[in-house]
Amino acid sequence: MAYPQSYPAPIGLLLGIAPTTLSVLGAGLCLWFRKSNPVFCFAIAVALAYYSSDMSETQSSAAFIFIPLAWMGLAVSEERGLLTPSGFTKGLLLIVASGMIATLGYPANDLGIFSNLWIDLNYAMQWRPSWGDWMPLPALSFGAFSLAALILTVRLIIKHRPMDAGYLGGLIALFGAALRYGDLPATPIFITLASLLLILSLFQESHRMAFLDELTRIPARRALLADMKKLGRRYTLAMVDIDFFKKFNDTYGHDVGDQVLRMVSSRLNQTGGGCRAYRYGGEEFTLLFPGKSVDEAFDYLEEVRERIQGTVFVIRGSDRPTKKPTKSKKRPQKNTGNKKVKVTVSIGVSERTEKHEDPMDVMKKADRALYKAKDKGRNCVIEM
Repeated sequence: MAYPQSYPAPIGLLLGIAPTTLSVLGAGLCLWFRKSNPVFCFAIAVALAYYSSDMSETQSSAAFIFIPLAWMGLAVSEERGLLTPSGFTKGLLLIVASGMIATLGYPANDLGIFSNLWIDLNYAMQWRPSWGDWMPLPALSFGAFSLAALILTVRLIIKHRPMDAGYLGGLIALFGAALRYGDLPATPIFITLASLLLILSLFQESHRMAFLDELTRIPARRALLADMKKLGRRYTLAMVDIDFFKKFNDTYGHDVGDQVLRMVSSRLNQTGGGCRAYRYGGEEFTLLFPGKSVDEAFDYLEEVRERIQGTVFVIRGSDRPTKKPTKSKKRPQKNTGNKKVKVTVSIGVSERTEKHEDPMDVMKKADRALYKAKDKGRNCVIEM
């Protein structure tokens, strides 16, 4: 980007088609992965690449105010699908905003009663503080990019999702395009980078959805099966089952059952000894101890079993309000029927031996130990 004149002719040709090609490819991947919001982001990238050499200074200033705000709005809004009222609304807003930016290319005299408004808008969008040459963007454009970057950074820190990283990276790339706007070899490179980061985040998001359990936020069964292929000659595997979970679920409801699953997975994920926790399915979990024998892993299993047993759940009464009442509405309350319950788990554990070398055989052996733990009265660890 520093020396665009040194690019060979094929590179220049590639830069001419890369932004549009990658954006169309990304939009197709979005439809495949059922992601609607990135489709609009790719549309923004295509429009910017197509009109980057035709916009006036006023239009480019307006575009670089609208683009970061629209990018941020798409990143934080919920996925509702393209052919839904939400999808149509987002598309309509983008079209209306594009039309408004296009009108800024007309001379003020052609806008009649809106000519004064055009002049005021032009002045506001072109205003630059006396901050020197380090920032070529007008104040409103720089402020829009800064606000969007701040919000997306906070969202990434909170959510830890690949798509949020892709949105933030794409925004930074578009900021580079804004800084080098008018430099045709550089602008397509930044737009191409924005599309590439979004495409990469789409693949990472699909990988996360496939290998991470959405409810408990720990690796799922597919991740377990993949990791089992990478185990060495020494490891221990444990199968964990929540005691009486079906009865508990039927008594208190699925919402409370989901809370129990999240609590248990959180405790299991804190198991020491280099343990890796996975949700095998339903109320069953798997713990892997690479490089450890049963004797070395047993104390860690007992520790996590006791930690789960010591966690007390409070089931709210059906007449308890969902919101905290204000002081003026506080009244003496009757017993709401809140109930404290304890959750326990049964654990079966086994290690690799010369007789049971295959990981699936070790898992079956741990599963038989789990059934023995249930027959013994549950809430215990049995090894085989």
